[in-house]
Amino acid sequence: MEIDPAVLRTCQAAVIVVFGAAGFSKLVNPERFERAVASYGLLPAFLVAPVALCLALAELAIAAALLVDPSRPAAALAGLGLLGLFLVAIGVSLARGNRDIDCGCWAFGGKGDGHPARLSGWHLARLALLAAFVAPCLFEPAQRTVEWIDYVTATGGLAVAGGLFVAIDYLLANGAAIQKLRS
Repeated sequence: MEIDPAVLRTCQAAVIVVFGAAGFSKLVNPERFERAVASYGLLPAFLVAPVALCLALAELAIAAALLVDPSRPAAALAGLGLLGLFLVAIGVSLARGNRDIDCGCWAFGGKGDGHPARLSGWHLARLALLAAFVAPCLFEPAQRTVEWIDYVTATGGLAVAGGLFVAIDYLLANGAAIQKLRS
């Protein structure tokens, strides 16, 4: 199956930015990310640090591999697998009632103040949205001439996608404060 090149490049760029920023932010503050991974209660303590490092490096590797067309489909598949892993971890945590933890998924809006965002179903929705941006990267671009308007479309689409992810990150990071204002 082929996909329009403007759609493909927009999705590709959005996923590169999100995975790259997420991986980078986790490597900049590894202790915080290790605490977040540990808070899920899914791993024995001796595996938390190596798994946290591997997750951050995997996000960066996926972002880098998406930059190159020959590795793009494999990187997209790896990205979907990683998102699936995150979906399971969050789903299990929600099912256990373990909601007052740092999700560890802060790239743009994480509070970083020691008060974790309350884990919610919105985290699952964000993962589904990101998966919707990753999926087109599995396909080859349609063979057509790329026009100047395609660059405008891709730039605008990337700006909208970036704004959407930043807004969602800030809303998730500040969910407790929003809930407090409502009551």
